[in-house]
Amino acid sequence: MIALLDLDETLVDRSAGFAAWARTFVEQWSLPEDQLVWIEQLDRAVTRREQFFDAVCERFPQAGPSDRLWQEYRTRMPLLAPAFPGVVEHLVTLRSTGWRLMVVTNGRVDNQLGKLRRTGIADVVHGWCISEEVGLRKPDAAIFAMALARLGAQDGDVCWMVGDDPAADIAGASTAGLRTLWISHGRPWPSGDVRPDRTAASPSDALAALARVAER
Repeated sequence: MIALLDLDETLVDRSAGFAAWARTFVEQWSLPEDQLVWIEQLDRAVTRREQFFDAVCERFPQAGPSDRLWQEYRTRMPLLAPAFPGVVEHLVTLRSTGWRLMVVTNGRVDNQLGKLRRTGIADVVHGWCISEEVGLRKPDAAIFAMALARLGAQDGDVCWMVGDDPAADIAGASTAGLRTLWISHGRPWPSGDVRPDRTAASPSDALAALARVAER
């Protein structure tokens, strides 16, 4: 059995880490409280970090240049974003029962690998595919194929993708021919043709569901 695993909001609580970073940023530059709301809204609105830091430094030029602020962010985030409760323990259990585990994540190597190492996840999975390293991004089916190749997947292997993003994780993996398990975090599934094979409310529930799949 093979499980490909998203990182942010699947194994790691990126939202908690970002909230801590944003709070520190506002305090560092003595910004009004309403600017914290603006920063959080911007984070949800953009899909690429370059866009986020360019916009932040355009609004708050004293914090620039944007490439330096982005570098500082990538240094800090691994220290701020914890693993979700139970994640490491569930991964240990899955690996001990024969699952092959690979993290597939979009992002910069320093930031994402820092999170993997800081949380201990790097020690309990078989490897990772980080978009900057491999030159591919989810939802491109090629990044899922590369991850499976790194695990030595063979025809007939049962392969799952676990993630929280309907487009990048679930639709992308479905296109690549994987079974999918969506972590809803209490959200309804958005409209669209592709639907996950299974849904779990939390990361811990999702990994526990994988363990039950193997028992059947």
